[in-house]
Amino acid sequence: MKFKKPHFWDTSKLSIISILLLPLTIPLLIKNYFTFKNNEKFEKISTVCVGNIYIGGTGKTPFAIKLNEIIKSLNFNSAFIKKYYQDQLDEQKLLKLNNKLYCDKNRLISIKKAINEKKDLL
Repeated sequence: MKFKKPHFWDTSKLSIISILLLPLTIPLLIKNYFTFKNNEKFEKISTVCVGNIYIGGTGKTPFAIKLNEIIKSLNFNSAFIKKYYQDQLDEQKLLKLNNKLYCDKNRLISIKKAINEKKDLL
């Protein structure tokens, strides 16, 4: 899949486009604040999110695997949670080799499954 990103993603200075788009983030920030504040079910679960704005080839999977090794050495019961995509089966197999993988079309389902199995860190 070819992905064209806006040029302003790679600049360190503000552009007119980024300034114009900034007010659009305020309603999203407010919504996320109240959504996560009211969601007490997941407060006891620690999460580490590995990601960035680029789609592929930046080393997220190897980093997640190495981070998992460190977490296991600290005696935490961890798991990988990944949204299911048909074209990412090789990555899913790689993650399964290193730890338990919860992979559903909806991440919330995966999180609930992990909580039921008493995972400390997701």
